[in-house]
Amino acid sequence: MFKLADLISPLALADFFTGPWPDQAWSRPQSPTLAAHFEQIPELASAHMVLSSAASVGVFIGEGNVQMVPGGQAAISHYEAGRTCFIRSDRIPRLAEYTKQFTADLGLPEGSMHSEIFCSKGSSGAAMHSDYDINFALLVRGHKRWRVAPNKHIRNQVGQCFPDGHEKPDSIGIRLADRVPFPATMPEDAQVIDVSAGGLVFVPRGWWHQTESSGSCLQVNFVIKRFMWLTILSRAIRNVLLEDPNWRAYALGIFAQDGREERAMKSFAALLPRLKDSLNDMLDGDSERAAQRIIELSGLKPAGLDP
Repeated sequence: MFKLADLISPLALADFFTGPWPDQAWSRPQSPTLAAHFEQIPELASAHMVLSSAASVGVFIGEGNVQMVPGGQAAISHYEAGRTCFIRSDRIPRLAEYTKQFTADLGLPEGSMHSEIFCSKGSSGAAMHSDYDINFALLVRGHKRWRVAPNKHIRNQVGQCFPDGHEKPDSIGIRLADRVPFPATMPEDAQVIDVSAGGLVFVPRGWWHQTESSGSCLQVNFVIKRFMWLTILSRAIRNVLLEDPNWRAYALGIFAQDGREERAMKSFAALLPRLKDSLNDMLDGDSERAAQRIIELSGLKPAGLDP
């Protein structure tokens, strides 16, 4: 079985957890052995094979903008024109198997990770941005230069953030930021990381990054982007309230203007004491027992591995 320790080798797993994980960038310049391992996956034989078999493909069209196109010739045309293309790749059995294993190795709930494939030809790349995911980016073939730097303007973002001048004034990034504006260009102290076949870049959540590819590049990303503490709590609350048929009623008439809105609000108000009781039950006892109870109520499970 291919494990996280194999992906980050020669860095030992214990050193990874006491070092870069989860908030410091780390990289390995190359690994011909690891590149050869992924080259043997039939679905990764070529960029054309990746793009022609995808249902939909994201295309970087400049300044952080992405256009979704159908897989096949439409996507291949963008690729041949020098634009970076990417797909979700959970449908590839080997990558799905690896993703499940990495999820277990990291001690995350089942479904916390997925995989993506990025294809580019010639001089291409991704403009400066920061993501809300944690990313293990493995370059299977080609050459790529990364520039990475911590985002000191926002903590634990929940969507993509873009440089000043490209960020919408009403975006969730601006609303949650500790300070604005965001920088317009990559910080001067950004790390420059060059990787070739088998190279790996670990990009923590929220770090600014931009990439420049050269030649024909194919990259597989293993990505974490689910289950914040607030989503675990909201799942637990939802699962508890689902047991009550009154909470399952439709919220009809709440914006009516003929008197129905008053009846709707009274119905909703009558439910709120039940919510208070449910929360009291969830939080009963000491905090550690309550935390364990909430995780159980959320329905999350550890990643299940085949024997």
